[in-house]
Parts: sequence; structure tokens; C-alpha cells
Amino acid sequence: MNEGFKRANPARRHPAAGTTDAAQIARFAGPWVTILLATILTGCSMNHSAKSIPFDLKITNGRVLDGTGAPWYRADIGVRGDTIAAIGDLSATPAKATINAHELIVAPGFIDLLGQDENSVLNDPHVEAKVRQGMTSELTGEGFSAGPMKRNPDAKPPQRWTTLGGYFDLVDRQGSAINIASLVGSSNPREMVIGDINRPPTAAEMQEMERIVDQAMREGAMGLSSSLIYLPAMYSTTEELVALAKIAAAHGGVYFSHMRDEGDRIDMGLDEAFRIGREAKIPVNIWHLKVGGAANWGTMPHVVSRIEAARVEGIDVAANVYPYAASGTSLSTLAPDWALEGGYAAFQQRLQDPEQRARIAEAFRAQIAKRREHGIYVSNIGVPALSQYSKHFIEEIATAMNLAPDEALIRLFSETTHSPSVIYFSMNEDDVRTALRQPWVSIGSDSGAPSPAARAAALSVHPRGYGTFARVLGRYSRDEKLFTLEEAVRKMTSQAADRANMKDRGILRPGMKADIIAFDPATIRDVATYEDPHHFSEGVMDVVVNGVPVLIDGTMTQALPGRTLRGPGYSRP
Repeated sequence: MNEGFKRANPARRHPAAGTTDAAQIARFAGPWVTILLATILTGCSMNHSAKSIPFDLKITNGRVLDGTGAPWYRADIGVRGDTIAAIGDLSATPAKATINAHELIVAPGFIDLLGQDENSVLNDPHVEAKVRQGMTSELTGEGFSAGPMKRNPDAKPPQRWTTLGGYFDLVDRQGSAINIASLVGSSNPREMVIGDINRPPTAAEMQEMERIVDQAMREGAMGLSSSLIYLPAMYSTTEELVALAKIAAAHGGVYFSHMRDEGDRIDMGLDEAFRIGREAKIPVNIWHLKVGGAANWGTMPHVVSRIEAARVEGIDVAANVYPYAASGTSLSTLAPDWALEGGYAAFQQRLQDPEQRARIAEAFRAQIAKRREHGIYVSNIGVPALSQYSKHFIEEIATAMNLAPDEALIRLFSETTHSPSVIYFSMNEDDVRTALRQPWVSIGSDSGAPSPAARAAALSVHPRGYGTFARVLGRYSRDEKLFTLEEAVRKMTSQAADRANMKDRGILRPGMKADIIAFDPATIRDVATYEDPHHFSEGVMDVVVNGVPVLIDGTMTQALPGRTLRGPGYSRP
């Protein structure tokens, strides 16, 4: 499957015999609504004596990879409304619009098992960087979800929602190019009830936190998530997480986690994840499985063996990864947990106390020592007065400031209003490949789609926002032959849908929702780099979301057919 494909013939976009001018209009006019209007002009040419009901959309001449891992086969796909109506030889059935997928692979839309577009989709609903990778659905809410939250009458801009259901309703009213699903973050109830304080909840507080999670599950959360290296989740006890996971499990939900440690103490992080799955009786998914720190390189086979042993025990545990050897996060993750208690402003106050400052500096020196030279890249500081230090490694910043690296970090933290962003070059490529190869590993970008404004300003971003899915297909499947194309597609479609409770997505089959893509396996590739990230991936030609094209022949249509996907506990109000 990975060999023998050539760049698609440009003539594939010419209407096949029997197609109408509506297909031509669709290629150039843009919005999908144009296709529907164009069909009015050509409707009289259709054979109304035909017994079959016309499809709203038909995809022809493609090689179908259905998402199950099975080999490709030749077939047409007929869509009515938002649903796949038929697959096979559909040449006798007319269609209002046709996409000629001439020799391309036609597959289910890819599912991002860790996106960060919960806020950006409201500001840039087209999320072009994701669409151009073939992504049609995203699971978000990494430990902290878009809702629920406390009402803040002084918020600027004013809050538009406080509940997770309110957020879902807003996205549905506005529209999106992709589907959005969310977990409820374990940080949300903790922040609402306790705040950024390092203590366990009281019995009454625990009961209120459970009520908050229960409400979010009823409003459509797919499950519970935790991100245990960030405030305030770092102060959560395992018992607290088990209790909240039990609420999610009662609604048929899942548990996704950024583990408490991904480096020196990764076994501790795994033990906790396994315990939560065992005691809460809930499927567990480990986000962006990795082994960080040069001293830990080469230990991914050990991590894999531990996960497989847990699976043999009967714990339903799996993982997802992004196909890069560098992570992107907040620079404040270098600080010790105790220093962050109370939030960023409290952290800055501790830096003013000589004794605490000395302890924090010592912790920074230890963190820097764990990483090889040029392992910490400060991508964005966010303060104009310090902008000259963005897009530089910490050693370069320290030299420019004429300070030791730990003191340079302290200055950055002291003179900013929120943590700078950072890229850690902390992983090993062989470990990345080992994780990717596992049959229970899916794909998550751990990124939002960079906005047009970010591109215009040439902001430093992690390339995974542009390249994750294309990189899996191009570099790791086609070029390195780490796994077959069929397996790569399965990881990003049916397996991902199963892990995220998306029951009607991820497989091309009549009755499933019509999230469909067409791509060229010979040319698909990621283009974005760490040094020059703002480049769309190449090779994805067509993207259909809920039966409506959002990308046709490599051109965005500006349609917004995406919707929020509600979890199994959803109770319609």
C-alpha cells in the first residue's frame, strides 16, 4: 500500500461522465452553499425517472481505506445529509455534487485525540492547519476544560458561558470546520471548590466536586481528564481522582491523563494511572506517551512492557503520541510544585524572598542539568520589553542577559504576567518510534491550529499544530515503513474513535457519519519545522465533515459544518 502511488492526475478534478456543472462550480466558488445553489440550476437535467434517490454528495474513483486496518478496495461513497448512505458501485445513482477522488486514498476523517482548539475554534472556526492534515474531529480538555467555571462578573471580556454545556451550545451556534468533543478536566472542580491550594478536599468539598463532574457528564463530556504537572491538578490526590473517575465511569465515560511524571519517576505515574483505571473501572488513556530527560532515553520498551502487563491484568489502558521528539508547554513546569502554590502571582512573590529564591534557583539548576545543551527553547515570552529573548535557547538568553541560566529564568518569570512558552528537546527519536509502533497507540497533536494572526506575526509555535497527522503518514508510514498505511489510518480513525467514545465516526460504513477525506499517499508530508513552523501540510486534497466539504481540491470552502460531539452520559435538556 505504501508504494506504487503517483501524484494524482490533475484531470481528476474534471467532472466524470454524467456529473453536472455543479461539481465544477464547487471547485472554484468556495462555500459549500454554492454547491447546493448550483444544483438548482442543473436539477432539470437529472433523470427524475430514476428509482433511486439522488445522493447529496458522491465520492467516486477512490481507493477506500475504511479505517479498520483492512486493505483498500475500489468503491464509490454516497452521502445523504450528514450520513454515509451507501458504499460500492454507485454509478447508476445520481448525485447533487460529486468529488472525483481519482486514485487517491479515501478514508475516514482523522481524529485528534489531544487537540487544544477549545478556545481558538471560537476565534478562528476554520482551523485550517488541522483541516489540511485531514483532521475532522478533535478531543480537547487536557486536564482543564472550557467549562465548568465560576461566574466572574468582572471578567474582561465578559464570560459567554460558565458550564461545559454552555460552551458546547456556543460552538454549535457559531459553527466550526471540525467536530469538537471535550472531557471535563479534573482541574475545573478543584479550582472552583478549593483553588490553587495544596491540600486534599474535605468530605463536603469532595461531594461538591463529584456533583460538578456529574453535571458536566450529563452536559456531554466524554469523560474525565487530568493534567497532573499543572496547577491545580498537581495537588490532587490519587483518591480524589479515583472518586471523580467513578462518576465519569457511571456515565459510560473514559479517563485521559497527562501523567504526574514522564521522566525519572515515570513508573510512579504509570502506577497511578493503572490504579485509577482499576479502582474506578474506567478505560484509561495516557496522553502524549513519552520518556523525558536524556538519562531516561531508551526506556520506552520498559514503559511499553508495563502498559502491556496492565492490559493483561484486565485494565483497559492505551495511549496516544505526537510524532516529534520535542514537547511544547509552559516554562513554569521547571519550577517545583511548592513554588507554584497559589498561582503565578504567588510564585513571583516567592522569587522576591531571598531564601525561597535560592531554593527555586537550585531547582532550576537541577532541571537544566537534566537536559542536554540547547534542550530548552523559549518560544514566546509574551512581553514586548522582553521580546528580543523569544525564539532563543536558554543558554543564548543567559549570555545576552549576562546571567547564569538559572538567574535568566528567574528574570523571565519575574518580569512577565504569565509563564512564557517553551519547547523542550527532551526526547529520543528511537523512543518515539517505539511508542508509535504499538497497536494500542493513537495520535494526538497536543496543539491548537495556529491562527492567521499567528502566521502573520510569525510567532514561534511547535510544528505539531501543522504537521502531526501528515508526518505519521508520510515520514513514519511511507518513508520509514514503521507500519503500513492501513495501520496508520486505523490508529487515527477507528481506534481513536473507540478510545474517545465517538461511536458513529472513524469507519467508512453505511450509517456512520460522513467525515471523509481524500489524500495522496505518495505526496502527503509535513512541511512545518521548529525553525520555520508556519507551513501547511501537503497531500490532503478533500475533507468532508458531516457530509459537507470544507476542503475541495486543496481549497478551503469556508463552510462550518462541524458540531460538538456529546458523550454517552448526555441528557438533552
